[in-house]
Amino acid sequence: MKLDRGILVIAAIAIAARLVFALAFPTGGGDWDIYETVAENIIRGCGVSLSPPGGSECIPHYGGNHLPGYPAFVALVWSVSAHSDMAVRVAQILLYALALGRLVAAAELYSGSRRAALVIGVVMALSPLQIAWPRYTQTETLSLAAVVWTFAEILASLAERRLRVVPLGLAIVAATFIRLDGILLCIPAAITGFILHRPVVAIRRGAVAALIVVLPIAGWTVRNAVLGVNLVPLGMVLPKNAPTPYGYIAWGATWVSEEYQRVGWAWPVNRMKHAGITIDNKAYDSRAERDMVEGWLKELAQYQDESFPPELDRRFAELARERSQRAPLRTYLWLPAERALALWKNPFSSFGWPNELPAVSGQERVDAVRGGGALVDLARRYPVQAVTKALTAGYRFILLGAFIVAVGLSLRRKHAEIRPVVWIVVTWVVTRTLFFAVTNNVETRYTAPTIPALEIVVVLAAFSVASRRRRFGSGESQGAGRL
Repeated sequence: MKLDRGILVIAAIAIAARLVFALAFPTGGGDWDIYETVAENIIRGCGVSLSPPGGSECIPHYGGNHLPGYPAFVALVWSVSAHSDMAVRVAQILLYALALGRLVAAAELYSGSRRAALVIGVVMALSPLQIAWPRYTQTETLSLAAVVWTFAEILASLAERRLRVVPLGLAIVAATFIRLDGILLCIPAAITGFILHRPVVAIRRGAVAALIVVLPIAGWTVRNAVLGVNLVPLGMVLPKNAPTPYGYIAWGATWVSEEYQRVGWAWPVNRMKHAGITIDNKAYDSRAERDMVEGWLKELAQYQDESFPPELDRRFAELARERSQRAPLRTYLWLPAERALALWKNPFSSFGWPNELPAVSGQERVDAVRGGGALVDLARRYPVQAVTKALTAGYRFILLGAFIVAVGLSLRRKHAEIRPVVWIVVTWVVTRTLFFAVTNNVETRYTAPTIPALEIVVVLAAFSVASRRRRFGSGESQGAGRL
């Protein structure tokens, strides 16, 4: 990577902006207890396990919430930092800055414009949708770093006119071991291969990259098989290695369509806090169904800090089957479509900023998302949160609008130089959106890994328009991939 002054300045800006959040507003986050447990077990020699670190048990696990990339990273940092959580946050930031520097160098190679590359770097270094995540000891910052590295290799591949199979494969492996959905990066990587090469060559080079990705995952799968744990992560990751209530999850998939419906439905079950379950009023098809489910939930509340009772789970499974059979279009078409839209339209996501709403019920959040008096009331009660959420939402919607404009520009011959990147990014956005909509994981934070790619496209499109205007006056010509 070309380490010149511009790249170093951008890396410094990225580090400084993120340190503000990490130092002033440090927190663990909802899944930190799981990552922390696995990391503690790695440190004490137990290996990847969710067994209580202070006990004598050492039951193997497939990795925690995901594969064990993030807990292993935490354990490594702890081992050289006297068990410092702040060191974990700082290390996350440094790795992100390193990936961003690589991206800036690759963007200059691809675009032929140092200015465009530096602007991409500044935009991403200060992006309101990226800078706050490092205050958490969660996967988001490393996941963003892996995505940025992957798209750096995609840009470098386009610049060199050949798929960079080894670095691309390694970047996707890193992304996948940090978060399982990182495997979806295979799609934009594959599209890049077919843009650059004839089908036979693309398949051959893609097979090499796929082998690099598959071998570590296969090795980990063999380990899981030998130790008798799940070959792949399935369902919820619950305390005490408790079984997943698949019937309850299936029932949720027949009505959940908005992010804040999940807060009251899934999160209490995920931590065995069954008395805290709250269900949106729109979840039911009839009063009789509502009365029946509320009765079940009263029974479930008696199992606080205990496994979900199998008999109750069977009842939810039967109700899920009945609802799906009665309204298959709603279950398999309309609800996924609504979730896909909800992933992008929610204006209230914090994107890591310390502006969570205190003492607000799940139903109040759902009602606020739907607008009207509930939204105005919350804004009046929490003006600081309202302003900062408006900042991230405003930037996000402007970014989405600019991206849509860039897609339209790429269809025009005079902006053909940005077309490959635009359509690679379109596949990335569509792939993630469909995956999370179909799997009923409708949380706005899952769109965060698309943000770097959207910002790349918007900046390149802006420079394409600007450079066309300059060339129109000067009579200069343009080469493919040059701004």
